[in-house]
Amino acid sequence: MKQYKRIIVFGDGWGTIAVVKGLKDFSLPVYVVSNDVDVLAFAERTADAKLDVYENELLLFAGYKPIVPKKVLDSNTCINIHYSLLPKYRGMHSTVWAILNDESELGGTIHLMSEYIDDGDILYQFRVQNDRKSTSRQYMETFNRIVEENIADVIARFIDGTLTPSPQDKSQASWVGKRNEKDCMIDFSKPIAYQKAFFRALVNPYPLPYVVCKGNKYVVTNVKYHPSNVETHLGRILNIDNEGLWVKCMDGYLVLQELRDEMNQVVPVSVFRIGQYLN
Repeated sequence: MKQYKRIIVFGDGWGTIAVVKGLKDFSLPVYVVSNDVDVLAFAERTADAKLDVYENELLLFAGYKPIVPKKVLDSNTCINIHYSLLPKYRGMHSTVWAILNDESELGGTIHLMSEYIDDGDILYQFRVQNDRKSTSRQYMETFNRIVEENIADVIARFIDGTLTPSPQDKSQASWVGKRNEKDCMIDFSKPIAYQKAFFRALVNPYPLPYVVCKGNKYVVTNVKYHPSNVETHLGRILNIDNEGLWVKCMDGYLVLQELRDEMNQVVPVSVFRIGQYLN
């Protein structure tokens, strides 16, 4: 059983806050390294941001984006919190990708770190059913609560040797990449089931779904779905009425009920014309 004098938490964002709050009364002193003022508001102690100064320490990473050098991993015990059911969805924006791929379950993993992305033995894993109604934000809030409630027990059992790490099965692994702005453009070649997942996945704090018309970008903040197998032009405004802009997708219409411009102002439907393409 390895002895540690303290725990050092690295990261930014609400997941890091959940960790710091969950370790508030831990038996070892907890230090925090963060660029996030909201995280630091919960920190009782802060530590050096330079990773190479640490040796034989317990380092806990949550919402930490930079790659941790192998030298640091070899010199310390490094634990990561990743919001996916590893070995699936290694990489960035994993919860969004899992929703878009219509996974039956979502969740998170606390695992030992190796030199490879989201690799290393699993210490603890939790899962929830994909109800196909909740947004990515709602799932993340659930995950944060689970981490806050369980992180102290997981770390304590790891330290005292009563928790046995479990190797990841690489044959079941998948990798996903960081999403960019263009990934938030609505793809009208996709079916309604995908569109529903898309609008559930892309909510604040992520960029919202958007369309481009005549070179102008419009964020879609309210939409409804109208199934139809009629064969016609995808991505084209085919009707405008009191409900909004009717745009054909693979197996129906997206009725764009509220659009906002880049100044976040609601755009009247009179700005658009039947026959225009959205891309």
